[in-house]
Amino acid sequence: MSFEYVQGGEIFRLIRKETMFPNDVALFYVTEIVSALEYLHTLKIAYRDLKPENLLVAADGHLRITDFGFAK
Repeated sequence: MSFEYVQGGEIFRLIRKETMFPNDVALFYVTEIVSALEYLHTLKIAYRDLKPENLLVAADGHLRITDFGFAK
């Protein structure tokens, strides 16, 4: 299994660097996460390892979910 290169790094790194996100940025990331989980649920996939280390920020600012080892 391979995955595209995501140059933005983990959102965990951004959280440690920024301490707090502005409301609009936080809302954007939460919306991205909820949209991704809704999509996975339509495919009957339960993602069970949601944590900042598994959320990558792409060059365009959108999130990518990784590590589907615990998904059912």
